Amino acid sequence: MRDDTSNPVTLDLGAISIELPGPIRQYQWEGVNFLLGSSAGLLADEMGLGKTVQTVLAIFLILLRPDCNRALVVVPASLRLNWEREFARWVPSLTVRRLVGSAKDRAALYRLPVPVVIASYDQVRQDVETIQNDVRFDVVVLDEAQRIKNRDSGTSLACKLLPRIRSWCLTGTPVENHPSDLVSLFGFVRPGLLRDHMGREEMHREMKPHFLRRHKADVLAELPPIIRQDLPVELQGAQRNAYDQLWETRTEYVSEEGLPATEMHLFALVTKLKQLCNYDPQTEESAKGDALATMLEDLTDATDKVIVFSQYVSTLKWLSRRLAGFPHELYHGEQGEVERDRALAMFRQEDGPRALLVSLRAGGVGLNLQEASTVVMFDRWWNPAIEEQAINRAHRFGRERPLHVIRFLAVNTIEERIAEVLEEKRQTFAEYVGLAESAAVRLFSRAELTRLLALRPKEVDG
Repeated sequence: MRDDTSNPVTLDLGAISIELPGPIRQYQWEGVNFLLGSSAGLLADEMGLGKTVQTVLAIFLILLRPDCNRALVVVPASLRLNWEREFARWVPSLTVRRLVGSAKDRAALYRLPVPVVIASYDQVRQDVETIQNDVRFDVVVLDEAQRIKNRDSGTSLACKLLPRIRSWCLTGTPVENHPSDLVSLFGFVRPGLLRDHMGREEMHREMKPHFLRRHKADVLAELPPIIRQDLPVELQGAQRNAYDQLWETRTEYVSEEGLPATEMHLFALVTKLKQLCNYDPQTEESAKGDALATMLEDLTDATDKVIVFSQYVSTLKWLSRRLAGFPHELYHGEQGEVERDRALAMFRQEDGPRALLVSLRAGGVGLNLQEASTVVMFDRWWNPAIEEQAINRAHRFGRERPLHVIRFLAVNTIEERIAEVLEEKRQTFAEYVGLAESAAVRLFSRAELTRLLALRPKEVDG
């Protein structure tokens, strides 16, 4: 596909002309046109291609039509402010409001003639009865639409009950657990189009008119490469002893006496082992911490900025204490919006060397962090698609240099087993999403957890 950055910054709409703050690429205009021409559309561009700006412009343009007056944008709670700022940046003339306050306050805002309302998934789930009875939207957008992959969840049902004329979904990972995720997404986009019994080819044929996905390799040929490195570390001393002791006594943790082990027991044990691979809480010894500290000590340039991802907030807080002498910020879900915004501003604006310690849950989606020179995956997530989303927070349009990605791996531990299973799942689900890097997988089943822990069936069945 041709990549053209020479689009004029002025958008001429005949009687209306607006100044855009930056160029819009050819493929992005195609995405805008796709949405404008779709009463039912799933924009599934790979992460980093600007689904948000495409949608902001499409909403602005569709609201210029005389029969369109209102749009509802539903997003994860942590992304509401980001969406509000993107609207303010690209189309400041458009009135946009974030949904805030009590249920009564929110009900009043739904009824007001505000062109664009930004709500969280939780708010929609709580308010769906009010919305059903009193409101109609000309377009409803679901961002990070994989949130409705479970068709039986309250959130999924609430989104599908929203009264609307047009249904747009945005997600770079349209399959996370199973091909039925795609069926659930289309239960919002165009109900009844996809069904569980369909084969892959039939699904692709039916959804083709309503589905658009582009890959960075196709439309951003000049984007610098990702340089990936798996960094093995070997547990030593007290950390090794603590890990080995837990591993050797693992059968004591997986079930109550005489009762079969539940997935909860197995998952809790896997989590304990993974956390011990990060550091020993008793002695605070850490092979990964030593490796990270050594790496950071070698940084000298003002452009050296490192994002460190972990799935555990406790690990991030421990790392922050460990790195007390190195400039860094914390970003996780226990912080308020103001504190998180301050951390991002410091990382972006202050010279390096510096680091940003980020929770995968809080920072894996919706952020633009192309200032980073390096991304460190301190521990492995359960899902390779989530890891790719996190990496793509930094590998985005606007980068001018390669991105170095380092994945720590504690050798002779459960982390090696997890890496093997994730690779198998990446291959299994690749056929449904086109590229292995975008494949997404479900949480581990009971059988898979048993395999990770090297347990025999009789050890978990009571």
